[in-house]
Amino acid sequence: MKLCGSPTLRAKKLTAQLPYPHGARTCTSNRRVVRAMVTEKEAELAATESVDTGLAQIAKQILSTDPEARESLRRYEEAVVRLEKAKAASEELDRMFAEATRRAVAADMQTEKEQRQKANERMADAEVEVAERLLRAAELEYEAARRAQQEWAAAATDGPERVESVKAAVIAAAAGLLAELPLVLFSNGGGAGGAAAAGPLSSALSLLAAVGACFLFGVTYRYAVRNDSSNRQLRLGVVAAFGLVRASGAADVLQAAAAAGAEGTGGGPLSLGVIGPAALYALESLLLFGFASVAVEAAFSQGVLKRFGEEASSSS
Repeated sequence: MKLCGSPTLRAKKLTAQLPYPHGARTCTSNRRVVRAMVTEKEAELAATESVDTGLAQIAKQILSTDPEARESLRRYEEAVVRLEKAKAASEELDRMFAEATRRAVAADMQTEKEQRQKANERMADAEVEVAERLLRAAELEYEAARRAQQEWAAAATDGPERVESVKAAVIAAAAGLLAELPLVLFSNGGGAGGAAAAGPLSSALSLLAAVGACFLFGVTYRYAVRNDSSNRQLRLGVVAAFGLVRASGAADVLQAAAAAGAEGTGGGPLSLGVIGPAALYALESLLLFGFASVAVEAAFSQGVLKRFGEEASSSS
């Protein structure tokens, strides 16, 4: 018997054709309903399995008998494989592109960071260079100002010091003139130590020599003694040095004159005629410079003349 239609319909037809006695239907109605339901489900399952099996068999028959279907199926499978490979390649390309993009962004950020750091370093170097130039300029300006200040201080100090030195020289020269004048007049009147009277020119030269020597003595004495007014040995040493230097020069002249005169008379150069005038000239020189030193010290005491360095110490 050939079955047509759906599996449920075929199961119902099969169930309807089963023989049942007339009396059994009334007595076992519930049992028949349950049995009919079970039979219907079994028939449906059997029909579904038979349909799937039939379709599988039909597909196998078609593939075994139709080369074109087999070729189409093979192409379909190859296309599916290629599609899967293409999807995998696309995913790999997307991953590689994302990775390359991430690396490019990271490289750009690193490059930008390095460029900013280099720019900051250049800016810092430029600022340091500008600061060093400003510092050098300030140092040069400070050095120039310090030199100018020193020059102004030296000029301010040297000016008054020069004036005071000239004043000391003038005072010493005046004192020397007053001390030398009586000696020159006494020499012209009878001569010291039996010497012959000197002429007016010789007296004038003696006065000029004494004034010049005392002028230099005044400057030297002020710079030598400075603020050591209580140092008596220093003051006497300066006076003795000038006196002995002046006397030694005169002694050389007297000795040369005595040696020239001794050639005609037969006498020696170291005679009483040389030693006596030399000693008197030395004593005269000591008295001359001693009188000049007393005059300078008196000017210091009266405030007319300032000692060396006193102006700077008072102003500071």
